[in-house]
Amino acid sequence: MKRIFFPLLLLLTLLPSAVSAQDEGEVLQRSLQQEHQKADEREMKVRELTRKAGQISTRLSDIEDDIKFLKRKIRSQEKILAKIKEDEHKARQDHFALEKEKQRISMELSGLMQTLWPVHLQNVRAKFEGIESWDMFDRRFNWLADIYKATSGKLEEAKVNSERISRNLERQRLLEKEAEDQLVQINRSKDHLLGNKYALRKNLNKIRKQRSTAESDLSEILVTIEELKYQLQSQKTKRFSLYKRSLPWPVDGKLVSGFNLRANPPIRGLAISTAQGADVRSVFWGKVVHNDTLRGFGHVVILYHGFDYYSLYAYLAETHVRNGQEVEKDEPLGVVGFYPKVDGPGLYFELRFHQKPINPKLWLTSLK
Repeated sequence: MKRIFFPLLLLLTLLPSAVSAQDEGEVLQRSLQQEHQKADEREMKVRELTRKAGQISTRLSDIEDDIKFLKRKIRSQEKILAKIKEDEHKARQDHFALEKEKQRISMELSGLMQTLWPVHLQNVRAKFEGIESWDMFDRRFNWLADIYKATSGKLEEAKVNSERISRNLERQRLLEKEAEDQLVQINRSKDHLLGNKYALRKNLNKIRKQRSTAESDLSEILVTIEELKYQLQSQKTKRFSLYKRSLPWPVDGKLVSGFNLRANPPIRGLAISTAQGADVRSVFWGKVVHNDTLRGFGHVVILYHGFDYYSLYAYLAETHVRNGQEVEKDEPLGVVGFYPKVDGPGLYFELRFHQKPINPKLWLTSLK
């Protein structure tokens, strides 16, 4: 009886703790499921924001291309207008020359008429009286014929001159109309260009504001981390400042834009275009102090390397690390995602000392 009673008693004693452990396991499982669900929702939100950023980047690129096209079009239109103006000027000069020619012809014709008309009247009245010989008649006849011929020639010349003046005035009218039409086209192109410039300026100001806000958010994060005064195990043997020009690249790819604080807006890191699904690796031993979305940077991992040095890896599609985790040099941190700057898969990478960005090109092994 005692042998049966003791195991039963022991079972009853252990049963509550077993049930309690099972309940705790279920609670933990539910909590993990909730966290995974939150992570998935956050990831979907990041992807959507990244997609929208890509659309904005594409729109800006389209506007910039349109502005370049319009500038070329306006230059071409203005060249045409300049040629029309040049033709107009030449037509006016030709008109002045024709008018001068007309005055000359009129004066010469007037002189001929003044000579011819009295003789003609005299001959009509006298019916060639006073002509003493045939030679005299022949000489007068030939003289009058020459004057008539010269007068007829001048009248024909005056007629041609008048026709040329008429054609010249019509050409001036057509050129003036063509110049007006061309000017209308130029102004339309300039209106379109002005609208695109306003749109580009508005979008750029919006993006600059977002960048400024993003930079402010990042600085606040780094200040918070710095205030914690992390002490890393790796600091005892590995000091970041001693590895200048020997750090590995965080990802295999092509460098699209480099560090340039004088640019507008300033470029504080490296933009690297990569293959789809490329692995992102730590450039140095450190601790994960941020693994979450950051406005303006997509999903970001920030590593603290000790002695106030940080590295930042932005626009990640997924990560393999967690906050607080210490990582090795070359350890995989995650996978690249869509990076609007390169219009495809890529990584934005920064190095910082305190909150100040430093040029990664001076720290990595060699330029891409």
